[in-house]
Amino acid sequence: MITIGIARWTPETGHEMGKHFAKWEPLPDFIEVTGPYMYADGNEGLKSITIFKYAKERAGEASDAIANGFMLYYGVPGYRYSMHLASGPAAVMKMMGLE
Repeated sequence: MITIGIARWTPETGHEMGKHFAKWEPLPDFIEVTGPYMYADGNEGLKSITIFKYAKERAGEASDAIANGFMLYYGVPGYRYSMHLASGPAAVMKMMGLE
């Protein structure tokens, strides 16, 4: 399974984000992480996208671990995050009844 994590913050709080990032604990070994990839998004400020991959059987445990990481940034002005569960093509085709 895949979770896509998206974080947003203002350019003015970049230093504060860096301080919090230094506190991020390593995720469990069963979660493969790609990123974060960061970019400026006009009026939205700065964003990062991180992709977390893990076995379906560990989805609950993975979700808790990932969310705990994003919660480290609470208190940084303008910080927001979202987590999106994504499925591969085979799972989506099955959900649409097109196996």
